[in-house]
Amino acid sequence: MIWALGGLCWLVIMGTAILWMMPTAGTTMGGMYIITNRARVVQHLLVFVPAALSYRFALAMGWPAAPPRRAAITLVNSMLALAVVALSPVATAVAAGVIDGDWGDMRDTLEAWAVQSVGWSFWTAPLRFFLPPYVLGLCAIALVLTGRRHHREALRAAQLASAYAAARLAMLSAQLQPHFLFNSLHAISTLIEDSPRQAATMLARLGDFLRHALESSHWPWIDLATELAGLEAYLAIQQTRFSDRLGISIDATPESLRAYVPSLLLQPLAENAIQHGRSEGGPTLHVRVTASVVAERLLIVVNNSNPQLPKDLSPADYGHGLSNVSLRLRAAYDDDARLTIGPDRQGGTSAWLDLPARRAAAESPEPSVS
Repeated sequence: MIWALGGLCWLVIMGTAILWMMPTAGTTMGGMYIITNRARVVQHLLVFVPAALSYRFALAMGWPAAPPRRAAITLVNSMLALAVVALSPVATAVAAGVIDGDWGDMRDTLEAWAVQSVGWSFWTAPLRFFLPPYVLGLCAIALVLTGRRHHREALRAAQLASAYAAARLAMLSAQLQPHFLFNSLHAISTLIEDSPRQAATMLARLGDFLRHALESSHWPWIDLATELAGLEAYLAIQQTRFSDRLGISIDATPESLRAYVPSLLLQPLAENAIQHGRSEGGPTLHVRVTASVVAERLLIVVNNSNPQLPKDLSPADYGHGLSNVSLRLRAAYDDDARLTIGPDRQGGTSAWLDLPARRAAAESPEPSVS
């Protein structure tokens, strides 16, 4: 990169110098020979070689935070720049003799440079022609290296954030399974004496759901079609438990089924809808789940037919399941997702999920939960 970027800066300066000196190239002005354009190209190439080596040394020193060390490095860089400029008359003499055949000018320039007895006018041209490209090349390389380093640091920070979010999703997902398993086993235990057949059916369907949950736990993200299949397995358990006192409907558009969501996201919402909507001796509870994509947002609604909340539920009033969902949304989407629990205009209470319509799973796999 030092050769490419530094060479590009020198190439621009060399082109400018050639255009500027073109009318007088190969002539003598004020007793001083002006080298030809071909010789000027060779001159700049010869000066660029020690300049590139100086760049490598300067960049290896870095740029420390301590002011005294910065001052020392600035002094060293200044000395390196002047050393490169000091070598430029040698490159000029070689280019004049080898390319232009002006051996006399080459000899005079090398003698004057060797004894260092010349005045300020001897160094005016080298400083004017070679100090700006050296400084510009060094600054350009330093800026590109700094930009690359910041990009790598930003990429590393993003990867760490993704890994943390995946680990947090795994932890929160693992918290759901014992909670749900405890509730289901408690319900089965109450059915064993009163309705053994119903208890056996419910136990079989519990096995189906847990198989789905374990398979989903290997990844933090699954498509909505798979998530709804797991939700159906869970709802089948509840229908076995409550029979005709519970009605279920699921309606999702084809586009929404291809969107990705955190695994086991909807089960706590459905569980909450059933737990708070069912009443002994009351009317049949209807739980409705809908999903659609609107303006690149995935909208999911879990509704129960009763009761109807008087106003939206505050996050402070969330129970274990809803709090878990809220935490998982923050871990997965940061502030780009919203969960709202409140009265539905069509009746009952609804949980609204407003999520980005993610078309692909996240790159970081979620560790399996054993």
